[in-house]
Amino acid sequence: MEREKIIVGSTRAGLTLKEELIAYLESKGFEVDDVGMKTDGEFVPYHKAAAAVACGVSGKKYRRGVIICGTGAGSVITAAKFKGVYPVHVFNTFTAQQAKAVNNCNVLVFGEWLTPPKHAIQLIDAWLDTNFTDGVDDEWKIFLTNCVKEIADLETELYK
Repeated sequence: MEREKIIVGSTRAGLTLKEELIAYLESKGFEVDDVGMKTDGEFVPYHKAAAAVACGVSGKKYRRGVIICGTGAGSVITAAKFKGVYPVHVFNTFTAQQAKAVNNCNVLVFGEWLTPPKHAIQLIDAWLDTNFTDGVDDEWKIFLTNCVKEIADLETELYK
């Protein structure tokens, strides 16, 4: 069975957390493509690292991505500009699960200055272990599926 590829990127402010998350994801069997800044590499601003991850997800080369910067705020703003990319900056396992179950989030964003590595791993697990519409009744599954479809339709209209 082919390993799922996941794209991960950061700026300088996210390098330490990025390295820990990559090691963790690889230990779970993911093939990780590391974009953005590298240790001892050229500086990559947050918006370029976020754009690299979002471009990979938007282009359907990856189903999921992770972005790490200092606070996470600018990376969410940047990644949300890409069609089909639904980034969420999560702070606890409930929001990580709900981001996937309710909003079909395909990009997690972390602020290294705000999220310790062990906590980030818990959030990654909550997100990875949750499927879209998990834990909702059939009526809400239909509702949420329609919401996500309407958002995609809105993107199609706006990105002409």
